[in-house]
Amino acid sequence: MSTTTDPNAAVKAQAERIVADGTDIRPRLAAVVTQNAVQSQQSGGLVALIRAVVDGAREGLDRSVPQDRDTALRQVVDALGDGLSQAAVAGRLALDEAAGASRQFTGEDLTRLRDDLTAVRDLFAETVERGLSAGKAFTTDQVATAGRHADRVGERLGPAVTQALDAVRQHPVAFARESLQAGVSAGQCAAGALFQAIGAMLQRAGGEMRQEGAAIRTPSGDRGAATEATNKNKGKA
Repeated sequence: MSTTTDPNAAVKAQAERIVADGTDIRPRLAAVVTQNAVQSQQSGGLVALIRAVVDGAREGLDRSVPQDRDTALRQVVDALGDGLSQAAVAGRLALDEAAGASRQFTGEDLTRLRDDLTAVRDLFAETVERGLSAGKAFTTDQVATAGRHADRVGERLGPAVTQALDAVRQHPVAFARESLQAGVSAGQCAAGALFQAIGAMLQRAGGEMRQEGAAIRTPSGDRGAATEATNKNKGKA
């Protein structure tokens, strides 16, 4: 009898271990998100991946009980932004590369990617906050602070997602233009080829992708969180 493994269960377990360990949470967890972004297509999409990471992080923090939970939560949210930004950039580059080579991905693949990216754009902060609200691991103030940080990370993630969505919409047009200029017949890719291409792009992690994804990894959100903490302390004085 064959058994199937739930990719999101594995992601949740990885997130729990990383957060409970408490060392280099942001880069290690971002790598998990990036590595599992493509596989998430078979397990509920990117929003389900966000839920798995948040659920695992919540349980990891509940186990480890760090002194500064707010900082740990910010690292978790930043890691999600980093990984999803890389996935969005990889999607756009895969579409650009295919159009330049006169290859067109299927409408099914394009629709799945579009819907997934749209859900991330619209539901990122809400998904994070709901996941952290589950159970009794965090206080209302901790969830609210993390939710505000998720709003900021979602805003920084926005341009990468928007560019990827623009590439999805333009793909048939760009493909037709490049094919006409090259004088070649249409090259329709098989179903699933888009996500294989995105996976290959993520593995390659070329210089262009690293540079374009760097904006989401700036510490500006941390400065905003620090300002919040400072203002809160002033209010107590």
